Amino acid sequence: MMRWTGSVMIGLLLLFTLVLPWTGVGRRGTDGEVRSDIDGAVGRLGETLPPIELLDLDGEPLRLEDLRGQRVLLTFERSVDW
Repeated sequence: MMRWTGSVMIGLLLLFTLVLPWTGVGRRGTDGEVRSDIDGAVGRLGETLPPIELLDLDGEPLRLEDLRGQRVLLTFERSVDW
C-alpha cells in the first residue's frame, strides 16, 4: 500500500512540476516583464550594479564596496501573494 501511495505522490509532483510553469501562478515571464513588476528596478544581466546597501543577518549594513574581490551571488525573487 505504501509503495502505491508513494508512486502516486511522485507522479502527481512530476505532473505539478510540468504543468505549473504554464499557469498564471507559475509563469514568471521574461526578464523585462519581471522587472516591470518592481518599482525602481534598474539594470540588466551583466551590467555593473548601482551602489546598494543591504542589511546582513545581524542587522549591520553591507555595501557593494565591502564585497569587492569576492564572488557574490545575489538572488532576488518576487513573492507570490497567497
